[in-house]
Amino acid sequence: MTTAAKRPRRSQADRSAATRAKVLAAARDILCAQGYSGATMHAIRDATGMSLGAIQHQFPTKAKIMAAVAAEFSAYRTHVYTDAIRRGTTPRQSMENLIDANFEMVRRPEMAAVLEIHLARRNDPDLDQEVGPSTRRFDRRVRLWGHLILSAAGIDNDRAYQSLQLLNNAVTRGLTVEFIRNPDMALIDRSIAIWKTQMLELVFGR
Repeated sequence: MTTAAKRPRRSQADRSAATRAKVLAAARDILCAQGYSGATMHAIRDATGMSLGAIQHQFPTKAKIMAAVAAEFSAYRTHVYTDAIRRGTTPRQSMENLIDANFEMVRRPEMAAVLEIHLARRNDPDLDQEVGPSTRRFDRRVRLWGHLILSAAGIDNDRAYQSLQLLNNAVTRGLTVEFIRNPDMALIDRSIAIWKTQMLELVFGR
């Protein structure tokens, strides 16, 4: 007679990680569906099926949940962008890969969620304080990547690139909003192709 082996109990660290992942996934989904105002602690509680106490043990405030959502997506983007740049065999190709990787984010729910968070920072000092540091770190990384690509191409015009980066951020956020309103990826892809051509020509010439 045999008995089934008992499943090993998960460690406290594993349980905490699973709780964090469940909370962040719920927060992201609610942000996409209902916006920042709809992503309350009670809405997240209901979506996860957890108690409010269990959630607050990991994230004492809504601002900390939102900061974790933003930081997790920044870490993901950092990994994707770094890989895209490394796959380029020339500076122009690295920049092209970076642009492609950036605009792939438009269709991801995390992009819409993080956009909601950044818009809410204007009127929420606690949120701004929590989200600001990781956002600034990510922005510095993007500027550094651009600077390194331009340096490799022998281009010394960092101020011009910073202006293009600002425009690129505006286009990315605008297309994210358009995707939320009308997810017509064929139209969005055509728009991205036009902007990508213009940006590469402005940086590297024809």
